[in-house]
Parts: sequence; structure tokens; C-alpha cells
Amino acid sequence: MGHGADESSDPAAEPRRGVPVTDAEPAAVPATGNTVPATGSTVPVDSKPPVSADAKPPVPAAGKPVDRRRSRWAKLELPLLIAVAIAIAIVLKTFVVQPFYIPSQSMEQTLHGCPGCSGDRILVFKPVYHVRDPHPGDVVVFRAPHDWDELAGVQLSTNPVARAVQQFGQLVGVVPPSEKDLVKRVIAVGGQTVRCCDENGNVQISDHGAAGPWRSLNEPYIYENSSWSATNNPGQRSPDDTRSFGPVTVPAGRLWVMGDHRNDSADSRYHCGDGVGGKSCDPMSSTVGNDDVIGKAVVIAWPPSRWRTLGTPSTFGSLAAPGPGALPAEPAAVALLFAGGLGGWRRRRRRR
Repeated sequence: MGHGADESSDPAAEPRRGVPVTDAEPAAVPATGNTVPATGSTVPVDSKPPVSADAKPPVPAAGKPVDRRRSRWAKLELPLLIAVAIAIAIVLKTFVVQPFYIPSQSMEQTLHGCPGCSGDRILVFKPVYHVRDPHPGDVVVFRAPHDWDELAGVQLSTNPVARAVQQFGQLVGVVPPSEKDLVKRVIAVGGQTVRCCDENGNVQISDHGAAGPWRSLNEPYIYENSSWSATNNPGQRSPDDTRSFGPVTVPAGRLWVMGDHRNDSADSRYHCGDGVGGKSCDPMSSTVGNDDVIGKAVVIAWPPSRWRTLGTPSTFGSLAAPGPGALPAEPAAVALLFAGGLGGWRRRRRRR
């Protein structure tokens, strides 16, 4: 008996049980892995799909969308920093440290202001005289009394642009101020009596009135002193003597000030009332009020070749002033302010 072919046993003809076969069944994925399954077709991964008109902008590699507000802030950051810096400079100038330009030679050679040379720029520390009065030997900047016309203030331009440039120059200390601000050295304070001269032509100070005792000042910082010659007649001046004055008792709350260039300084001696000093010296017109003092000059800030602190000479050591070699606290405070600002700027640079 022969055997016929069994159709149910043919693997090709009989579908797998439990596994339906449809036309949408995806093809096998190649081993390379560079295709992805799709409905009825395969799409290579490397190919780029078409971009529609309303597609969103690309996302940065970090996976965060572009912050347009941050971009606008970046554009405003520099102008804001400049505005803040100017505001801080104005506050410091008003209350802490103010730069001043030396235009005259009345303080040569302690402070340069000579014809043909570059005038010094000094830093004046203001808070010090909120806690104490000026001391003998301090170099101070003060508002000149109305009849002290040694140096007229700068007249500001009527042109708005030029006026703004002048005001900015005054802010940073490269243009003289509009008002009459003068710089001198304090020689005697309220209650002390001052005169010139002893047998060697030195200025003398007394804490007990014209009767003395007197202490002579050794002033090696003086540049071109006034003419003087000794006389055998006490209280009398020789014809060529322009140095002698007093004695003058300084009123309370006022200062007797003199320039280090004694031969070219319209100071207290010059404003005694008779032009050259003398026994008829008016103690009010020749002195400066404590309230008119702007601050103490502590540092020559410019030019760099002239940088140094302005301490108090040792000759004033027993007159309520720091002793020889002492560094006043004011320059140290200015240095700390500068170092603090520089450190903050560097930290900000590192963060950026």
C-alpha cells in the first residue's frame, strides 16, 4: 500500500500555531543596529527627517533651552557695573577719601605743584576729624576763608559736555575744585601761642601764652624759607626780615597754618592783617576754623614715582602728634580700603 503526501505535515504550508502572521509584521533588525523599526518600513538612523516651518529652535547640548532674559542681562551687566562703580566713588569721595590736585607751589617740596612739573594728586582722609581735632604737624586740606584768595577755584564751562568732563575730573582729582580748597601744614591749634623767631630763626610754640616757656620747631621740610636776620633789639625786626611774626594766641576751635614753601605761601602769617605778620596780627583773620577742614592729607597717590604716605614730623611729637617713625592710622585705613576693593574685584573676576 502506498503512502500519499500529508499536507498538514509540510512545515512550509502549515502556519505556526499561536503566532499570527500579518502583512505589518516588521522585518528583522540587522545586527549593526543602524536602523529603527517603523510601520511597514525601515528608516536609517543617520538620515535627517524633514524640518517643518513651525519646528522649535534646537536645544543646546546641555539639554536646557536658551534663556533670553539671561542674554539681555549680559548686555546690561557692564553699564550697570560702571554705574555702580561711579556711585561707590561718589560715596567714598563724599564721606571717606577724596582725591585733590595740587596746583600751586606753596607746599614744595613736600607736595609738588611747581611750574613746569606735574602736580601731585593726594588722597585726603575725611573721617579722622570726626573723632578728633587736627594736630600740629598734620597736612590738611581746608575751605579757604572768604578773604583768602591765594587760589581761585576753577570756573566750570557753560558747555554741557565740557562741564560734565570738568566735573568728572574733579570727582577723580585731576581737575582743581570749583571752590577754594587749600592745603597747608598745621603749626599751632586753639589755645597755643605761636611766634617767630628764636635766635636761629625758628618758629616757636607755647602752651602757656606769650609768657612761655617756648619750644622751637626743627622744620627740615621747609623749602626756601623767608628772609630773616637776627637783631639785637628784642621785639624789633630788621628791614629785610619777612619771617618774624607774633606772638599770636590761636583762638579755640581754630588753626594756625603755614606752607612748607615759606617764601611763596599766602598762609596765616600772610593774613595777619599787615601782610607780613607782626605784633598787630589779627588772630581771627589769620587762622582757619576747624569746621572748615575737609580732611587730612595721607597719601601722594600720583604720580607713581612720588607715592608715599604723609606722616607727622618728629618735631611735633610732644604737641599731641604721633612720635618719630610712627605710621598714622589714616594711611593704613586707606590702604585697607584699597586692598579690600581690589580683592573684591579679583574674586568677581574668578567667579566670571
